[in-house]
Amino acid sequence: MSKMTNKLTQLKIEDRDLHTKTHELRDMGLIPGTMYGPNVENTPVRASELDLKKAISKTGEVYEVKSKKRTIFVKFEEIQRDPVSKELVHFSLVELPKGETNEVEVPIVAMGEPAGRKKGGVLVLMHDNITLSGTPKDMPAKVEIDVSGLDIAENLTVADMKLPKKVEAMMDMEEVIAICRPPAKEESTEEESSDEMMLES
Repeated sequence: MSKMTNKLTQLKIEDRDLHTKTHELRDMGLIPGTMYGPNVENTPVRASELDLKKAISKTGEVYEVKSKKRTIFVKFEEIQRDPVSKELVHFSLVELPKGETNEVEVPIVAMGEPAGRKKGGVLVLMHDNITLSGTPKDMPAKVEIDVSGLDIAENLTVADMKLPKKVEAMMDMEEVIAICRPPAKEESTEEESSDEMMLES
């Protein structure tokens, strides 16, 4: 009922010259940042503001950063914004060692149209993200759930999600992820009937 997308988003960053002032970077459409970790020295970096916005808004927490020497996995440790304009000001990336287990938040994406929609049903996604535990190389960028088989009042739970063998969901397996709710009028009628039964009893 679901599938995972293992291809992680590549985040393009470059070493930053400390002599370049912040406003000069801004004029070039770049945002200053810092990258560090167990196997990475504290390094001043920079990245395209557009790339950062896309990465923050559309993907999960784990990213690939490629250099001439190697590929490392990172996540955002901190994202600073201007308190007034809300524009990006600075970012910090922390390395996730390849063999180390981490808990990261991954987006859930509903695919397809519920069968119950033809009867007036409404798809409700109960969770937009799910926390997974695993190593960076095994971590999916997102989890897609196929909702096309859902009829009215049917749901998908965490147990229905297909995850990589070495990745574990940090949520109750019976937790509902998506449900096809009946039309509002039908729900209202059911509630009224229930109230009438309670009054009669």
